Amino acid sequence: MLLKVEDISYNFGTQDLFYDVSFSIYEHDRIALIGPNGSGKTTLLRILNDELEPLEGNIIKNKNLKIGFLKQFRADEMDLNLYEYVLKEIESNIKEEMKNKIVRSVLKGMGFEEEEWNRKISTLSGGELTRLALGRVLAGDYNLLILDEPTNHLDIYSINWLINYLKNYKGAMIFVSHDRKFIKELANRFFEINNFKLWDFHGKYEEYLKLRENMLINIENRKKNLEKEIERLNRMIERFRKWGTEKMMKQAKFREMLRDKLLKEYEEIDSLKEEQVIKIKIPEPKRTGYKVLEVKNLEFSYDKKTILNNISFEINEKEKITIIGKNGSGKSTLLKLLMGKLKTEKGKINWGYNIKIGYLDQVISSLGKEKDIMSVIWEDVPEWQDFEVRKYLGRFGFSGDNVFKSIKNLSGGELTRLALAKVILQKPNVLILDEPTNHLDIFTVQTLEETLKEFKGSIIMVSHDEKLIKNITDRFFVIKNGYIKEYSKFEDIINEQQNETFKIKKSSSENLEYKEAKRIKNRIKTLERKKINLEKEFEELIEKIEKIENEMVKYSQNYQKLMELENEKQQLEKRMDEITLEEDEINKELKELVKIGG
Repeated sequence: MLLKVEDISYNFGTQDLFYDVSFSIYEHDRIALIGPNGSGKTTLLRILNDELEPLEGNIIKNKNLKIGFLKQFRADEMDLNLYEYVLKEIESNIKEEMKNKIVRSVLKGMGFEEEEWNRKISTLSGGELTRLALGRVLAGDYNLLILDEPTNHLDIYSINWLINYLKNYKGAMIFVSHDRKFIKELANRFFEINNFKLWDFHGKYEEYLKLRENMLINIENRKKNLEKEIERLNRMIERFRKWGTEKMMKQAKFREMLRDKLLKEYEEIDSLKEEQVIKIKIPEPKRTGYKVLEVKNLEFSYDKKTILNNISFEINEKEKITIIGKNGSGKSTLLKLLMGKLKTEKGKINWGYNIKIGYLDQVISSLGKEKDIMSVIWEDVPEWQDFEVRKYLGRFGFSGDNVFKSIKNLSGGELTRLALAKVILQKPNVLILDEPTNHLDIFTVQTLEETLKEFKGSIIMVSHDEKLIKNITDRFFVIKNGYIKEYSKFEDIINEQQNETFKIKKSSSENLEYKEAKRIKNRIKTLERKKINLEKEFEELIEKIEKIENEMVKYSQNYQKLMELENEKQQLEKRMDEITLEEDEINKELKELVKIGG
């Protein structure tokens, strides 16, 4: 066990995030932390990393625990250059020549060419900063990774690389992500924050969804049974009180206690958030002409560097296209040119007949920070009654007093949902979406996908969410080296890029003497076999201890036998501690061997 959490609670002012949360994290856990925006996911990660103190409860950590924490907002140590930034993360007991190899390997692996290594952190874009921060965390000697939205600002190639890398990572991890492929490929355990509690599910993603569905069905059935039982007890209490004798009054009081206990349980069940499901329906837009957009020989440069070169394509009525490319390839630049936010240098952009555009990014940037959610929507529909605005906002997950939250206090996911609400009121027939899933929880992403599939107009989208891309796109456009190329299948894009995808190379095993490389590989095999045997022995010891504990219950009145069993149990527990230490030493040696070329 790496870490144990006992009955922790946290709140902001009067707003509870979670309470009485308990769980343990083990060596091979890959935990996806799930919950609606604002439910406390990032707060829980920060508590695990000792950045925040829980209001109640304890956290017990294994003395060998080493945590690598990737924050959601990653801008720190801005004056360091890329090389210095990664070097700071490496353990001091690693040899100097080895440090250089690891740093070079990480920087190359994360897609930074050697001529970029002297760049200051302050010059990096969001995507570059994410890649560098990831590289730094992955270079460290950690046995628990805490990752908060690791795929934000990464392109689809980088996400695929990261998934493959983490599949081979030997330690434990807990992560928050809205990327369903990332979650599906990596998680074997799911923590869901719901109704201020933490639900714990074991298994793969499909098993989690099934277990969750069954649990909600059972909860709903329990709720119905509680309603019947509370109603029955109320009738009995009323009858006993009418009879009025001392005996009957005692019976009434006893049943009131039972009823109040059931009422408390009912209230807790009633406030469960089943999926934070948001039902979004876009009104059918007015029809466009057959040709929606024509782009001819478009060119754009920035700081004397060509970003887009001779770009030409057409989009027809109801077509949904996705623009794909690596970070910095010009995807968002193209969207801004289409919207007229940037001026074209050469070429033409011709929109078709009767076009009404909804541009999500533009709506987000235009939201007045000092206004509240209710007034922002009321601007578009001043003729609506108060209850109509509230009902509409409820479809996007804003209810009760939340409709009066100030825009400046909204999370990234809440801002995106509010922008969607405004865009839909405009009844567009062309949607332009730049990374629409960023900061959304997975349930909202799922709803967004269903909404976009049903939309009767055209869509031009930039996204890194592979499932969303596959499920709504008719045509795929890839920008590479300034040029655009159309693909009919998403798989063709990934296959073509596989040879070019950056990889973290192991530290130049080919530069080692052949015999040394062979010795390292043989040592790794030996250690892995030893580790398997230790794990098997550990499981056998657990079974033996369980049998002894059952015997201790049986002989609870026999002091001499009880002492014998206790001594036997202590010996087995001592051996378990020895195995844990041996495993830690093996893991440490294996990590070093892999780094130097095993």
